[in-house]
Order: sequence, then C-alpha cells, then structure tokens
Amino acid sequence: MQWGHALKQSQQFDAALAAYRHALLHRPEDADLLLSIGHLHKLRGDRERAFDFYRQSAARDGNRHAMLEIDALQQAGVAYEETSDEATLVGFFQAHMHALHVEAVKGISLIDHPGGRIETRSGAARVIASPAHGTARSARLGMLTIDVQPFDPAHRPRGIVMLDYGAGFDERFAIVFTVTSDPVLVPIVRPDLLVAIAWTPDRKANVLHPPTIVFHAEATLDAPSGTETIAAEDAARASWEMMPPDPHIGSDYRSWSARFELPAFEDREAIMHMIEEMSYRPTFSFVMPTYNTPIPLLRACIDSMLAQSYPDFEICIADDASPNTEVMATLEAYSAGDPRVRIIRRSTNGHISEASNSALELARGAFVVLVDHDDLLPDYALAVVASYLNRYPDADILYSDEDKIDRHGLRSAPYFKGRWNRFLMYGHNMVSHLGVYRRTLVEAVGGFRVGFEGSQDYDLLLRCYERSSDDRVIHIPHVLYHWRMIPGSTSVSADQKDYACLAAQRALNEHFARCALPMRSVPGFAAGLTGVTPHAVPPANVTIVIPTRNGLASLRRCIDAIQATEREATNIVVVDNDSDDPATLSYLETLVAKGVASVVRDPLPFNFSRVCNIGAAAARGDILCFLNNDTEVLAADWIVRARMLLALPDVGIVGARLLYPDRTLQHFGIVLGMGAHGIAGTPHGGIAEDAPGYFGKARLMQEFSAVTAACLFIRKTDFEAVGGFDTEFAIAYNDVDLCLRIAARGLKIVGDPGILLLHAESTTRGDDVMGAKAARLAQDAEQMRERWGNQLNNDPYYSPNLTLERSDFSLAVPPRVAFPWQAATH
Repeated sequence: MQWGHALKQSQQFDAALAAYRHALLHRPEDADLLLSIGHLHKLRGDRERAFDFYRQSAARDGNRHAMLEIDALQQAGVAYEETSDEATLVGFFQAHMHALHVEAVKGISLIDHPGGRIETRSGAARVIASPAHGTARSARLGMLTIDVQPFDPAHRPRGIVMLDYGAGFDERFAIVFTVTSDPVLVPIVRPDLLVAIAWTPDRKANVLHPPTIVFHAEATLDAPSGTETIAAEDAARASWEMMPPDPHIGSDYRSWSARFELPAFEDREAIMHMIEEMSYRPTFSFVMPTYNTPIPLLRACIDSMLAQSYPDFEICIADDASPNTEVMATLEAYSAGDPRVRIIRRSTNGHISEASNSALELARGAFVVLVDHDDLLPDYALAVVASYLNRYPDADILYSDEDKIDRHGLRSAPYFKGRWNRFLMYGHNMVSHLGVYRRTLVEAVGGFRVGFEGSQDYDLLLRCYERSSDDRVIHIPHVLYHWRMIPGSTSVSADQKDYACLAAQRALNEHFARCALPMRSVPGFAAGLTGVTPHAVPPANVTIVIPTRNGLASLRRCIDAIQATEREATNIVVVDNDSDDPATLSYLETLVAKGVASVVRDPLPFNFSRVCNIGAAAARGDILCFLNNDTEVLAADWIVRARMLLALPDVGIVGARLLYPDRTLQHFGIVLGMGAHGIAGTPHGGIAEDAPGYFGKARLMQEFSAVTAACLFIRKTDFEAVGGFDTEFAIAYNDVDLCLRIAARGLKIVGDPGILLLHAESTTRGDDVMGAKAARLAQDAEQMRERWGNQLNNDPYYSPNLTLERSDFSLAVPPRVAFPWQAATH
C-alpha cells in the first residue's frame, strides 16, 4: 500500500493502481486502501469508479473521508459543473485577490456550485500574480496574507509561495507552509522590487474553499535592519529566511535542504574563518574524465569546482578523445583562464578507467576527489572535507551523503548514509559520491582497473579498503555531491547500465577471493544491487535455544519449520518456563523421546534473559541460535548463512529478517534512539515483504547497532565472555544490551536478509503496552539510559539527518549534526 502511495505521488498512476490491487488481495476489507484506490481513480478522471470505491470504503467503517468524497462527487453530478478554462479561472481568482493582478492559473479546476470550490490536481497547480499597479511602494517589508481552507479539515494543504524579483522563480527559496485555521502570513522583502508571485495551493491533489489572498505593500511588522538595502537578486532568499520554519518541513526535501543546508549570509564569513583557523591544510586534486559532455553541463560542473570556498585544490581533467571538438576547446579555455585547471587529451578512446587514470596522473594533491563530468558540488564541499580531515588526519577514504539534481537544478532523492558498513557495501556502492581518497593509497593499488568500467570506482574502493581499516574510512553526514539525472545515467535508473552490475559482481568476487571470505556475490533483488551467497563455509555445530511456556501450536510450528530445513550439525534445546498445559508437556516429552530436542526446565517467574542463559548453558554447539517459539523459518539455508558470517572473526552477532504473518516487515535491524522510550526501534516496520525500503536497506545485508533476539546467532565463546544476557533486563532491551556489549569488544552486528522467518510476536507471553508490563518496560528503558547514555542518541549506522521520531526515514528537523562552521559558532 505504501508503495502505491509513493507511485501515486510521483503520478505513475497505472503502476500505483497495480500496487493497490495487489494490496487489496491481502486486505480486501481495508477502508483506507479502498479510499486510496478511489482517490487514484479520481486523479485519473474516472469519477464513476472513484464513486464506487468511495462507497465501498464508507461501507466498511463509516470512513468520514470517503463520505466527504461521496458528497463532493454527488454534488458534482447534480449541483455544479467543473471547468479548467483558464480565462474563467483567472477571473475567479482575481475576485479573491486584493492588490494583485492574476496573470495565469495552471493545474486547477473550478467547481461552480453555491459557495464555489477549487480543486488542485497535483503539486504542479499554480496561480501566478503580479502586484497591482501603484501598490508596490518603497517599503522595506511587505506581507502576503493567504486564507484558504480545505473542504475536509483533515486534509490540511501544504502550500508554496515563490517570489520573482526579475530573474524568475527560484525553487531553492520556495516558501513552504502548512495551512492551519488561521491565515498564513508570508513576509515580502523589498516589495517595491517584486515582479511576480507564484502560489501553489497544495503539493498534492485537494479540494479547497475559495481563498482570500491580500498583498500588503507595507507590513505592520518591523523590518530587520538593512532590509532597505537588499538587492533584487537577494530579496527572494531574504524573504525565505524571514519565514518561520514549517514544523512539517521534514516531509519535503527541497524545503528541508534550503532551510538546513544552504549557508546563510553570515555563514560565508564563518566558513572562511574556519578555513583560516585550520591547523592542517590538506591539498585536493579533483579527478574527472570527460567524453562528449554536453557543454552547458560541463561548464556547470567545472564552475562548481572552481567556486569552492576552500582554496587548496586543483582540477585534473582527461578528455577521452571526444569527437565533439567543442569539449576540448572548452577545457582549454578553462585551463588558460585558471592555472588550477590541468587538462590532458587522450589520443585514443580508452573508456572511463583509462581516462580516469590519465586524469589521476596529473594529480599532485594529498587527496583525490572523484567527480563525474556532468555533476555538481556545493561551494562548501572541500571546506567540509578539509574540516573532517583535521578531525581525522589518518583517514584514507572519506565519503559524503549525496542527492540527485535535474536539468532545472531541482534536487531530490537524498541518500543519507551511515558510518562505513562493509557488509552494506557488498550490496551496493555506499561510498560512491563524494568519494575522497588518499592519493598515495590510490597509486599503491594501481589506480583504476580496465575491465571494471561502470563499477571502476567500486572496484577501486574495495582494493583501497583492503589496505586500510574500518576506522580510516570516514563518513561525512552532509550532502556534498549532486548527481545529475539525465537519460542513460545510473542516477536515473540502475538498470541503465547492465554492464556496471556485472562489473560490480566481478569486483566483489575478486575482493572475496583476495580476502578468503566464504561468500560469493550474486545478482541482487533489483537492478544495481548485489546479494551474497555462502561459498566454502567452514563447519560449525549450532545449538538452537527456544524458550517456551505452553503455546503448543506456536512451538509445534516452530519445530516443524526447523525440521524442514537443512539441519546438519544442529541440535535443539527447548527451555520450558513452567508450562502447565498437559498437551504441551506431552509434546515436549515426545521431542525428547524422538531425539528431536532436549528439554531443560526453569520453574521461576519469566525472565527472558535468565531463560536464554539456561538454554545456552545446556548447549553443545559452537554457535548459539536464540529463537522465539512463535517463529517459523522460511529460508532453507538459514543455518549455513549464519555460519558463513560467524566464520568471520570480526563478526560477533548475526540477526535475521522477520515478517509478520501478513508478510509485512516486522524486524530487520534495530536503530538506537528510536521507539516509544527513545531507546531502540525497528526501521522500515510494516512495509511489504518485497519492498526495498530506504535505498534497498530493508533487503540488503548490513551492519546494525543491534538486532532482535527473536532470531539471533552468536558464538558460544563470545556469549560466555560477556556473561550472556543481563538478567536485569527481564523483558525488554536484553538483546540490544547484549549487542552493545558485543560491539564494545570490537565485533560487528550483522543483519542478513537471507535468514528469513515469520514471527507472530509474543503470542505466548502477550505484549507490554499496558499495566504492570508497561511499567516494567519503562523500568528497563531507564536502566538502558543509565548504562548506555548518549550512545543511544547517536546510532552510527543511522543518519543524523533522519528523524528518530518515525521509522520511515523521514527527515530530522533539525538535523542532529551541524555543519563544521555551525558547530564552531555554538
């Protein structure tokens, strides 16, 4: 269903309908799903089918939103007509605007019935108006008042205002706001210079009452000092900065990036001061191959490098024998105009690896910065990298967050990464852009290798990492690279370049072979991603420890599922916590008699940690698998996959991917600081089984801070070395605490999506949301805070740019890590 929502928002209506229909097979009585399908048909213009689904939704649970839609559609049939005629719309809005002249109306329909309504069809809806003649006086500060209310108060619109001071509308300074019951006040700096206003009533489809919009050429608010001297080119930004931040800004990346990433005027001076104060001034060489790059994109790319506020750099460009002679002419012009631009033209086309090596031969900086020939960097990129190198002078590789940018300069799809995570690297190139490498290291491994084109930087990273270490690969949690979206680019779709995927697999398999790792790379679940399968895994005995109390039906399903998988060198220990159900007790006796499992008894009041420790003490295996009795194994190779990972000496715990019985995701990794008590929570919770999640992370092997003990593998020696589960945590957070203690020993916690199970979640113990159980949970949470303190608020594998308030990877407002120059001033 969530995938359908995403497709609908991106106006991929056919794909969205298919996703909704698939969800409907599993949830035919879901009123919200039926409502969403009705909305989709309305957007497609099929009001009859929309009406049918709205009626079905309303019939399920009296869904008030469906009733409102039915009312609107019924009125549409008998009481009013809809028009999208622009002349009519211009006249309508002109009657509702004061001191403004309406120029154009796009993407809006007028529902003409008593009182009137307007319907926005998408976020592209827009009303463009200019100040009426004689209204824009020489005031320092004006005001735009917008009073617009939705037909359904539960569907509050998120409006946008953009201001044109003569250079067109700049989306970087789009003023985004959520409409409340009160009018919205938008400050207008230098109203005397204002040329036009663009108002988008809502970023999505909505039905609204007629608005009242008033332009005040002189506001009653006091203008900040210096406002009267602001030039036209700076007025849109100044107006944007005066607007109070929208509390819902975290759901909109453009607004978020403008608010929290774009340096303010005073930040420019702070950046320069930060650079002057650096004790270490690393030198950088941009390394960039070109081939028939469109000239405007090439110029924009080079200009973004030359605009860097940090001065100690050079730009090394190798043209790979471009047939378009204008490319080389452009490069020569840049080189002649600035000595920092160093170029070479290859006599023959050798493809990207050879061209990159030619550019690398020009490099003299201590660090090389890899840049594609049509991408962009913010002007503070090198300043941030240099700041982090002052903090981590031994770093060999640094990488930043990244996003996409289109031909119009609009940014989207930010990838906010976590700390270096080599197991995630086995699924995709998590470093990618902005990638910064110590030059001597790159030269030591021989630069880029021919034959890995398309994944040449992936291969370079793996070979450099082999000569470095985890603590010398540094993540910078800021977007320092804008990846251009053009046809044929992998930034648009990973399947644009199949050869890159094959090269990635080959690079990974050679890495596995060089490092003697018991695994191989295989095609992933989607284009551009790779998976991992066991290969030549060394033997190890595994004991599966299953705590239970009664719950015969669940326990039987659990044991049967284990029996149906590959069980070589495994044994089962059931820890019976005071079962009193005769049928359960009889079943346990049968397990022992048949040699399926051994049973140990624990008659004391339930304590999950103690029960598991008792089972571990009775275990014969080298590896322990703690498994809830309400789980069902779905992956036949689950044991060998766990052996594969625990054969690696730096892996301490292996976790699984768990699904609810309805096949939605219950658990895959734990994020610290998330959840009701701010201790730990589960990302991606509730998404569909086959949904990729945030940049594929719902289905890619990776390191986490913790994993659930509902299915947890650990070497017995490591378990005993830390004293097992802490019995102070009787009910909750015992698994998180164990993982953190294992990680403190320098071992990794790895989640493997290939270890797949169903989990009914506490069917034999109940939940912990009410009464004494809730109090006990709160007590465990307080103890976790006392033990682990600030570490719970700084999960290294989860970006500080993402919120801890939700599990859906929404943006954090504000981010939890400031830019270096901001941190220095606080």
